[in-house]
Amino acid sequence: MLARRIVAKHVTKTTVLAMVGATAVLSILQILFTYLGELSSLKDNYTAWNALQYVLWGAPRYLYEILPIAALIGAVLGLGSMASNSELIVMRAAGISLWRIVGWVMRSAMLLVILSFALSEFVIPYTNEQAKSIKSHRSVAALGEVKGYWTREGQRFIYIDYANSQGTLKQVQVVDFDENYRMKSLLNSEEGQFLKEGQWNLKQTAQVNLLANGQAQVVDQNQQNLALALQPKYVHMVTIDPEDLAPSQLLSFMDYMHEYSQVPKTYLLAFWKNVGSPFALLALVLIACSFIFGPLRQQSMGFRLVIALFVGLAFYYVQDFLGYASLIYAPSPAWFVFLPIVFMFGIGSYLLYRAR
Repeated sequence: MLARRIVAKHVTKTTVLAMVGATAVLSILQILFTYLGELSSLKDNYTAWNALQYVLWGAPRYLYEILPIAALIGAVLGLGSMASNSELIVMRAAGISLWRIVGWVMRSAMLLVILSFALSEFVIPYTNEQAKSIKSHRSVAALGEVKGYWTREGQRFIYIDYANSQGTLKQVQVVDFDENYRMKSLLNSEEGQFLKEGQWNLKQTAQVNLLANGQAQVVDQNQQNLALALQPKYVHMVTIDPEDLAPSQLLSFMDYMHEYSQVPKTYLLAFWKNVGSPFALLALVLIACSFIFGPLRQQSMGFRLVIALFVGLAFYYVQDFLGYASLIYAPSPAWFVFLPIVFMFGIGSYLLYRAR
């Protein structure tokens, strides 16, 4: 039992170091190449220093995107080095099953899974806003301002000419319809302020009520409370790309949209990509294990790395393509997001089953 624990610790340590090393190298290369690309966009108000700040603030996003490929390459390097030293053969001869070794490698990959979740939930929403602030020369607060925004809450349609995350509205128009979509009333307001959840205070309002007899009634008021489910945090979210929102923010926003209107597929796609990212990472690690124990066990390390890189990039581009294709051809993006993941799990499991 003690010997098995020592072996498990050795396999875990070797693969963790390889994965972390691959992640660090790929991250540095991504930052370098992105910065070189940004240098072509330099202007009088966007200097080389601004470009460097922009790239460094965007580094967590680059890290998050390359984690699955880094895990694949790291697993190939870690297991490949042990295979080259005949350590895997000794383990198998000592009675350690192939699936147990794969389990130890998967345990190493869980470190990157935790890092992936932490980046998407806590880091990327903040750093991406900072990066956009630098490139657009606008404050983070200004990035949360909305100009010209339509939303729907049941039979109510709302147009807001200006809104910000502090709960300030300007030039608001609210149109109410009955169940047959016949207009009931039209409300115009110069400005408004958020009071509490579900309640807004509108100022300088002019409301036109369409009566059942076909006449119209005009009511002018200095102030008027209006029940709107719209909240400042959701106004702020519409200014942010769905890919830049944390999974919890996406879930909250989609619940709101589902209750009062229709959820755009772009938000569904971003959410399911976040959900599928850990599974994609584990699927690629499983493929790496199947390579070392299967068809590539007799090949050189360089050849293994080239194949791993091609497989990782192919997986990344196919999943990206299917994700955007799902916006048109699938009722839910989840189907196309998880299709390549399930396929990779199937191929990896089959190759390992043949090698056991």
